[in-house]
Amino acid sequence: MDTIEITSVALDGVRLDFPSEKQMAALASAWDDDTNHQISFLSSLDFRAAQQTSEYASMIASADLALGTSAALSRRAAEIAEAKGAMPGGAIMRSIPIGPRRIEYLSYFGSPEGDDVLFHPYIPLKTLSLFLSALEQRRGSAFLIGGNFSVLQKAEMNVRSTFPEIRVVGRATGDYGGEDEMVIMRALQKAVPDMIIVGSMVKDAELWVARHMRYTRSGIFFYERSIIEILAGRP
Repeated sequence: MDTIEITSVALDGVRLDFPSEKQMAALASAWDDDTNHQISFLSSLDFRAAQQTSEYASMIASADLALGTSAALSRRAAEIAEAKGAMPGGAIMRSIPIGPRRIEYLSYFGSPEGDDVLFHPYIPLKTLSLFLSALEQRRGSAFLIGGNFSVLQKAEMNVRSTFPEIRVVGRATGDYGGEDEMVIMRALQKAVPDMIIVGSMVKDAELWVARHMRYTRSGIFFYERSIIEILAGRP
């Protein structure tokens, strides 16, 4: 198996992906390939923004996974997929290459192929948990960015408690000053984390990811505006 086949739907010019849980777990190992990868979430409002000509739209188009969080978007995608024989731009299969370095870990999750495609909204915390659980199998690492100090500290503690084999190799609050940016970038370069989790208070929101991915040679970038607070246990 050299690739993982992901079902995607082109919806009003915006690609939405619908990977299964097994496929997402497998990607946590497949993406250990000296390349940066980005997971993006789109609400209905985000989806409308992605339809415009903008830096944000370009980022979503190039994201490795674009996951809808809206039930309405999922229903529309399902309708297009069902009518793909008569409607241009329906469901397609994206082939995602598997990096050879961690291929031995893929057997832990079962075959990612053959699952029924479910057109459903993606919950960011559940998606993150799938990736962290898979990374934990090989004692992967994470770097947390976002929130204020107390929230970030609580989020880190909860990650360490829930995923004891995940190595938290760095953290930074989202409101860091400009003079601290290069310090954080150097820390990212040195730590080479498997996953970079980015949340609230970060300047430029998700565009921070697109503008800073070049500072690391590999890693899975995961952005969700409230993910640090969610990890900290705040409602």
